[in-house]
Amino acid sequence: MVRRRILVAPVTVSPTKPLTPTHLKHLLSFDVLCRATALFADVHLLYNHSTFAATRQVAGFWEFLDRVHPALCYQDLTEERIGELYMEHQRSARVPFSELQPVVQRAENGWIHPATSRILEIWEQHYRLLGMSDIKLGGGHAELAPVDEVVETLTARHLCVDGRPLGAPVYLDATPAGLPLRVVISAEGHANYLFRALQELIPSIDRHDLVLLVYDKELRHDYLVLEHVLCRLGAAVERLELVRVPIDGEVRSSREGGWQGYTIGGFTGPVVAEFGQEAFRLGLRLYLLAGLGRGQGESFSLPHLKRWVRRAQRLLDTAGVDVETGDLPSQLSRLAGRRGFIDSYRLTTNMLTRAGGIPLRELLRVAYL
Repeated sequence: MVRRRILVAPVTVSPTKPLTPTHLKHLLSFDVLCRATALFADVHLLYNHSTFAATRQVAGFWEFLDRVHPALCYQDLTEERIGELYMEHQRSARVPFSELQPVVQRAENGWIHPATSRILEIWEQHYRLLGMSDIKLGGGHAELAPVDEVVETLTARHLCVDGRPLGAPVYLDATPAGLPLRVVISAEGHANYLFRALQELIPSIDRHDLVLLVYDKELRHDYLVLEHVLCRLGAAVERLELVRVPIDGEVRSSREGGWQGYTIGGFTGPVVAEFGQEAFRLGLRLYLLAGLGRGQGESFSLPHLKRWVRRAQRLLDTAGVDVETGDLPSQLSRLAGRRGFIDSYRLTTNMLTRAGGIPLRELLRVAYL
């Protein structure tokens, strides 16, 4: 049987702040998805922080740090402290693109600010603790198609309005799908994250049978535009929408704060010390993927996490005596159905209810631990 070639393209977590429950939910969702789907398809994960380094969200932060805090020694900082600096940046006045351009050019040439290097170093330690399949996640260098080449490709398919000759922005045009024009390159020539994503995705379309876009609910409009454009360029596209995790009853962006005490560095130590690393790894995945899965109601809490870690330990004990056998790749392929990939929420809830008779021990080893 021919294996489908699937490109999984999640929205990246910008390396400018600590990992919160929302970030962990997204990371662990596509980690389980890719590991399980790889049993019956050829999966390539497209996740490079360098793709978006030249956007205002990242390059703007780097410019702020060098201008306002030029003497900081980042190697000594925690991710929480860097996150506080990011919040300070978000509260500061927005600099014009002309002042940001030198940092953008350095970022486009592969330069990484020491603050982001420090964040990625800390995240690698977290990924190792979490048992993620790629502890260097996001550390690669993205190969981006040239700006003019992408604009020409889009314009030829009537997917783009290029206002650059008139000193105006570049717009993505998804109006045939009932969506408004979306600015992707400003009048000053600064490309946003959506255009950077296209620079990375367009060269990959012909090499894959399916492009899976994974994003959070707040970005739905942009990803509908992105889906329309990619489909018109000949890609088969699926979307997987995730919701953010409330903290203290609120869903807030990391730039607004509210994550203090809820970062992975803040709650991991006591839970691992009490239950052990393996139970923590599995329990956190069960809690974020199933317990806080589809809805956006219940807030993240340490007592609830511990309850799921206890459940994970019972599941591990059960797996130790599991005698079920079966062809796991075929079973997972049937679970994927027509969409062609494993939804981590559906897989986790099936595992917890033991639906479908999937061998527990093998599934845990392959996709969760």
